[in-house]
Amino acid sequence: AGMRPPSHGTRTSAELSQPPKVWAVDRDRHFECVDLWSPRKLAEHPREGATFRLAKPIMNRTARPTPRKIALVTPGFGACGGVTRVARWLRDGLRSSGYTVDVHDLATSRHDACSRSLHAPRTWTRPSVRGCPTSENSTIHWGANAVEVEVMRYRPRRELTEALQGYDVIQVVAGSPAWGAMVTGGCVPVALQVASLVAWERTSILAEQGGPIGLWRRGMTSLTSRVENRAIRSAQIVFVENSSMFEHIRSIGQDRVMKAPPGVDTTFFSPSRTGWRRDGHLLTVARLGDARKGLTRLIEAVAHMVRCSDSTPPLVLCGKGQLPRDVIDLIARRGLSSRVIIRSDVSDDELRALHRGASLFLMTSYEEGLCMAVLEAMACGLPVVCTETAGTRETVVDGVT
Repeated sequence: AGMRPPSHGTRTSAELSQPPKVWAVDRDRHFECVDLWSPRKLAEHPREGATFRLAKPIMNRTARPTPRKIALVTPGFGACGGVTRVARWLRDGLRSSGYTVDVHDLATSRHDACSRSLHAPRTWTRPSVRGCPTSENSTIHWGANAVEVEVMRYRPRRELTEALQGYDVIQVVAGSPAWGAMVTGGCVPVALQVASLVAWERTSILAEQGGPIGLWRRGMTSLTSRVENRAIRSAQIVFVENSSMFEHIRSIGQDRVMKAPPGVDTTFFSPSRTGWRRDGHLLTVARLGDARKGLTRLIEAVAHMVRCSDSTPPLVLCGKGQLPRDVIDLIARRGLSSRVIIRSDVSDDELRALHRGASLFLMTSYEEGLCMAVLEAMACGLPVVCTETAGTRETVVDGVT
């Protein structure tokens, strides 16, 4: 723009012997614009002259190397759950494709040992929130400042920001987009893989909570929703796992969004050689301490089944952590102590065996972005009975699967 147009008319033999004139090069040196002479153009359009401009690739430029070093940023990498399984699945897939992948594990608990806590003044002068490398290869844990306050966990850490500058791509894998807020806005491109929104996940729980705690959690949810929107708009691309999230991302002005649900290892999670067991137990896999999983209504549903039929098979309640006291008390009050088997912190091999020995998989969550547990159950050949969520609308066909 603003350059003098090339001269019109014919060219002398001396001019024809010269190479084409380069009059502009794009900023990244991918293309150059050149002036070329055409007798045919002169004959057909004499007023325009014989010269025309052509944009052509610069063939001798040094190609940019394919990104080889990726920072996988994810909360609670050492925990159990769908986000952790997706992060591990993505890490292993990238490494098998030749990429170097380092995992940066973010603090999720107010009891995090590497964080600065408002309730522990001795941590205020802690020189670093970077933890020691974990037992897993290339995994670094990062604490937070004022870790008790939820939105503070999403704020950037200077040390983490500096550490991420050495990567080609930052890949965030999280349930909420808010976790991307601490890494967006820098010079390294950010890809955001998210499952759901905090407002969707907490709707049912917040409706039941009152008093100061309920007020506090509503305030944190509102602030976190603002952080989510900022992180979504700032990311170079957003990957989502269901159609509801896809439409929401588009509605707030982020067009670089792709529906890309993760997969499960079907060579590991596979049906038993003896086939489906009609007489097998009922199975639920979930984080046992997460109220969003709806375990209270699961117990009520099983109690109703037992009242209707005494031949109802036992329920195996499997997952990470410990079952809350109120759920244990409910099991006792409904007379299900002998019918509900709790299996905490099982290995993957044990989990697969539980799937293969079951007759039915139950899921009673209030909200799921996808629910990896449902996919793993299906991979093992189990029919699924579940509540309707944004995630299960993607995976469960009512009356078929």
